[in-house]
Amino acid sequence: MADFNSIRFLADRPLLAEISADRFNSILTEIKRNKPLPGRGITLRQEGVGVRVDLAASVSGSPVYAATQPWDLVAQVDPDADPEDATPPYLVRVRPGTANGILPSNWDIEQSCAATGLFYAKAVIATDGEAVTGVTIVINGTAPTVQQPVEFGIQNPVEYLFGLFLEGSVYRVIGAGHITISPKLWLTTEKPTIPAPGELPFSQYFTLR
Repeated sequence: MADFNSIRFLADRPLLAEISADRFNSILTEIKRNKPLPGRGITLRQEGVGVRVDLAASVSGSPVYAATQPWDLVAQVDPDADPEDATPPYLVRVRPGTANGILPSNWDIEQSCAATGLFYAKAVIATDGEAVTGVTIVINGTAPTVQQPVEFGIQNPVEYLFGLFLEGSVYRVIGAGHITISPKLWLTTEKPTIPAPGELPFSQYFTLR
C-alpha cells in the first residue's frame, strides 16, 4: 500500500525535480484505493463536481419502514405446500396491533392465500353505535364494504382496510403505529319540516375514521 508521506513534494525545489513515474504511480494507487464504490442499499452517480451518493430505491413492492409496525402483514410460502407447485400458496400473518386500545380477538391469525389474486386485510370493528367495542381480523379476496354515514351515530360493524397481499408482496395502507379512529361528522342537513319544540332543526351524520 502506498504511503502519502513518501510522495510529498518539497518546497523550493524545481517541479521537474519532484516529478517521477514512481511518484505518479503512487498517487494513482492512492486515488484508486480511496474511490467510493457502491454497496448494499447505496448507489453512486458521477457528476461534474463530484460523486453523488444516494440510498438505493427499494426493489420490493412493500413500503420500507425503519422498524416493523403493528398491523404490518408478513407473508411466507406455505412450508407444507407441494414442492412441485409452480405457484404455491402463502401464509399471511399480521403483526399484533390494537384499534382504539382493543386487541383483535384473532390477533394471531395465519391466513392461507393463493399466490395469484388480490387479498384485502381488514379490521372488522364492532361498535355500539357510539364507540368501538371489539375487533376481528379478516383476510380474503373481498373488498371492504363502504361505510354508510349514520344519523347521530356510527355503523355497526365497520370494515377498516389496513393492508393488501398481492402475488407474494404485502402493502401497508395505513399510517405508522396502532389504529386510532373516532366518529367524525360527515354531513349536516336541515330537516325538511319545522321541528317540534325541543327537537333539533338539523340532522348530523357520522362515520368512524
